[in-house]
Amino acid sequence: MLVLVGPILFIALILYAVRLQKQGLAGWKAALLVVLGSAGIVAIMFGVLFVGFEGFDRPPS
Repeated sequence: MLVLVGPILFIALILYAVRLQKQGLAGWKAALLVVLGSAGIVAIMFGVLFVGFEGFDRPPS
């Protein structure tokens, strides 16, 4: 799931930033949006991985 959703979110974020920049948003603000959005996407993906693999190293009881 993460392999499919992650790249789609990154592409959507970049397209959104490009659209905002064409509407008049300053370039540094668009770049900041992409950086912060990318950090958020990565944090969410790692969070999902940590929750999904919680208890993976312990034997079943």
